[in-house]
Amino acid sequence: MFGPRQVGEIIVGNAVATETTVATFVTSASDKEIKVLSKDGTAPTLGKPFYLLQKTAGDAAKGLNYEFSDKVDPRYIEKITVKAYAPEVARAIKIDGFNTAGVAAAKRTYEVDIRVENQISPENFENIQGYYVTGQVLGSDTATTIRDGVLASLNKNLLRRGNSEFTAVADGTGILITEKIQNNVPGKIDGRKLYFTVTGRVFENVPTNGQGSDLGVLTSTVTVGGNPGNGTGKWATNYEWFVKGYKYDADRLVGYPADFGDRVPYYTTKAGLYNVIQIIYFAPRNETSVERQYKVLTILVEKSANTLAQNANTNLVLADIRTAVGTLAVVPADLAVA
Repeated sequence: MFGPRQVGEIIVGNAVATETTVATFVTSASDKEIKVLSKDGTAPTLGKPFYLLQKTAGDAAKGLNYEFSDKVDPRYIEKITVKAYAPEVARAIKIDGFNTAGVAAAKRTYEVDIRVENQISPENFENIQGYYVTGQVLGSDTATTIRDGVLASLNKNLLRRGNSEFTAVADGTGILITEKIQNNVPGKIDGRKLYFTVTGRVFENVPTNGQGSDLGVLTSTVTVGGNPGNGTGKWATNYEWFVKGYKYDADRLVGYPADFGDRVPYYTTKAGLYNVIQIIYFAPRNETSVERQYKVLTILVEKSANTLAQNANTNLVLADIRTAVGTLAVVPADLAVA
């Protein structure tokens, strides 16, 4: 969920420029370099309003070879954060207990149930199930044949749904169910993580107690907790599409088909790895109203590899921000580089 209050902006780069004025940055910086510079065009100076510039490969003759953020007044900064890139991790849950003594009995129904949030309507959940029913005679099924039977049934139902949500495989004596990382289409499909639980149940087909309740012999264990990550290419492309609407086309897509084709420049990629710096600040109104106009400036510093050494450029950006804000705002500590 993206919520930048009134305005969100984004600057994307993979290196920090050495130029110290706006004029030299525009003429001499390399594509994808970024720089913190004072709003008056000079090097960052304590207390002066500043902004972020980003060099691009656009047409220099038309002034399209750079991007720039709105000015940030150090007096009005509320918070600065930095997060190092972390990959998205798929959640995994194991169902086991098929080899528990006495489980492979006759006339029983074995069930594994994946309860997953509906991606279209988050208020609803769907159930994906796999079943196996043992034979009439004790010993006609083993723990392995029961597990494999449940697994085959579950995979058939996953296939019917497009086979895009989970993998289900035999793991030791149990079944390991792992979510698949979801793809995104900026502006259309956010590719958010799957929210799900997995349970295993065993029922007597002819219950001796007349209740037919779960016998409670199958266990469910989270083997990998899962994590959406930080600064992933998926998040970056989604977020860039979202905030570029403020800057370039607040009414995009409403004039279809006259506006067919997106002329907004994008600089993030799904394969990208990004450290994320965010500056939350506001602009006070000049009128009698006391409402603050909040803004969020997001700086994505691309890494060529997920190594500590690749954090150096992020630290250079933080150093320039420290120069500009001094003690007017708390700037996070540098990221580790070794």
